[in-house]
Amino acid sequence: MKNLNKIHRRNFLKAIGVLSLTPFINACESSVGFWGDEDGTSRDRPTKPNVDILIDGTEEEIAQSLQNKDSLIQDLYQNPGKELKIGFLQDHAYNTLKLSFVKSNLASYQHLRIVNTYNNETANILWGRDGLYPTIKFVDNYGNVIIKNGKPLEFQISLPSKLNKTASPADWIIAGIKIFGVALLLWIGFSIAKYVVSAIAFIAFNAMAIGLVLAGLGIVIEIIQWILGRTGITINDVAAFFRKTVSSLVALLLEVTNYIVNYSG
Repeated sequence: MKNLNKIHRRNFLKAIGVLSLTPFINACESSVGFWGDEDGTSRDRPTKPNVDILIDGTEEEIAQSLQNKDSLIQDLYQNPGKELKIGFLQDHAYNTLKLSFVKSNLASYQHLRIVNTYNNETANILWGRDGLYPTIKFVDNYGNVIIKNGKPLEFQISLPSKLNKTASPADWIIAGIKIFGVALLLWIGFSIAKYVVSAIAFIAFNAMAIGLVLAGLGIVIEIIQWILGRTGITINDVAAFFRKTVSSLVALLLEVTNYIVNYSG
């Protein structure tokens, strides 16, 4: 397994470059080694934030931080307005995202809301439909699709053609995590390691999936019922992702990271 991890890491670094991964590659090195200033002086590593999930450290440590969080997310959905705080490194400092489910006039169902405490920007994450495929879109508090670098943050969740007829709920979840990662990177900005983006996307999209299933158990909402019928996702499918072994989660996050890299160039 160690040799496999080394191969994963070597290919990963080649794919996206050492610079973008500096925060988590150096997480286990001395504070002077990473937090040194350009003039040769050193400064203290910033204090870790008081958060519910801290995405920091090696690939394995980040994967461990994701395990068994499905019950935490279900509780988040069942308590609208309650916040889940996720901390991570960005620009040599810790940033925090606040995730919550809210009821608003933007949708007929409880939807995921993310607040970036760095700039107080808010994104409401809604389900949509584009032909035969579901979409996810980041909208502001007025329902307008957020635009970053000239690109609207609405993306189709589609599958490779070879999976169109045989796709499992797990295939849909993986596809959703990948496209959520792309949208999240554009929204937060490129000064965050893409592997960290993958981990945040893992949590956020699975939160959307849990909300999707739980909303489908209540009153009939056309878009929710259509997506559930199209994907077949259940609570057990989502929970299975949080029960994966550390090595399996590492491999999944690397797969998502490579997708984000290839998508964003």
